[in-house]
Amino acid sequence: MAIRYLILSLTRRCNLRCVYCYNGERGGGAADMSEAVIRQAIDLAASQGQPFHLQLTGGEPTLLPAAIHNAATLARDTGRCRSLGIQTNATGLTPELLALFKAHDMQVGVSLDGPPAIHEQQRGMAAETLRGLQMLDAAGVDFRITTVVTQANAAVLDRLVLILAGFGHARGIGLDLLVANGRAGSFTAVAPTDASTLEQGLGRMLAVLAAVNRRRRQPIRLREQDLIVDSARRASAFCHACRGESLAVDPDGRLFPCGQTLGDVVFAAGTVWQPQVERLALLRDHKPCGASCADCDLAAVCPGDCPSRLYYNRDINADLICSVYKTILSLDKALIKKAKALAAI
Repeated sequence: MAIRYLILSLTRRCNLRCVYCYNGERGGGAADMSEAVIRQAIDLAASQGQPFHLQLTGGEPTLLPAAIHNAATLARDTGRCRSLGIQTNATGLTPELLALFKAHDMQVGVSLDGPPAIHEQQRGMAAETLRGLQMLDAAGVDFRITTVVTQANAAVLDRLVLILAGFGHARGIGLDLLVANGRAGSFTAVAPTDASTLEQGLGRMLAVLAAVNRRRRQPIRLREQDLIVDSARRASAFCHACRGESLAVDPDGRLFPCGQTLGDVVFAAGTVWQPQVERLALLRDHKPCGASCADCDLAAVCPGDCPSRLYYNRDINADLICSVYKTILSLDKALIKKAKALAAI
């Protein structure tokens, strides 16, 4: 086993109530991760002898500043941790937390679902999140946005770019298609986007992104564009979980293959004290395999899809990710030329 991506869910607690929260109402066990679990999880990852990335998440991890500092310090002290990241809703940032991010050279991801009205509808506390982005920017902390794409925001993805245009330290946007897990369930709490709305919204987003980046010293990158190039260059799996190299740790020390499967007994892989490492490879079986994949002329440069999303959505909107990649490639001729050239090497 080689753990290259370690996720610590530091707490189940959160100050928001997102309508589609994938953790849902997970119960049982401790709400906050103890120092003993943090230490054991990091030791488990480091003991594999490979460099690993540490990702801190929750719940809302910034509710536990001491745990963030502890995890970052322990990971760095192993000599195996190559990078650190944190995913936050940015509503509770403080000067002390910003200093902590900078001290540990932490990659910061912020959850933002669109303009204030939509973010308020899907997550809440929109004003506080935008204030958090201002604090990150003023402190010189680079950050990236993650957006859960639903029917409510697919048509206005371009407005995300316009919001970020004024932040000099905004570095990227990642689009996560809605998953039927947690509160989203079978999509009764919130609706997934349809392909037509997504394609049109993404098209406008790419046009605005190109215009904004022409005026920026450092561009705002779209993760899905980078995935296409990386996939063509390395013929790599979509994520570490596809290779069984990802480990997500619940606050009570239970193990799962990735953050999206946390708490799901189907994917339980033991505990930090008694790991069942063979079960970390369960997501290898969930790969895009639609009837049209073999005949798609973009197959050589397609990055594939999140394996847990494929599992939870099964046949529901199974080809929606195709709309994302095909729209990007149809509108970015230079990208497809570069990707195909790399794939041919």
